[in-house]
Amino acid sequence: MPFINIKVLKSTLSDEKKKEMIAWVTDVVAEIEARPAPKEKLQPHTWCIIEEVDFGSFGIGGVAVTPELLKAVLGG
Repeated sequence: MPFINIKVLKSTLSDEKKKEMIAWVTDVVAEIEARPAPKEKLQPHTWCIIEEVDFGSFGIGGVAVTPELLKAVLGG
């Protein structure tokens, strides 16, 4: 029974995008892990959680991520 844990910065994903991510990631993990059985046998038993992390509690390159840094990294 797979357990998928995804961490994202707080308020960077809409509820709709979270639902989409949970569905897609669950589908892919179940497909890979269930082989050669069909993924449909494992999907109902695949857990997926998205945890939101506060800005400043998450870093890249040794620097705490701020909204401004995230915007710069994403090219916005």
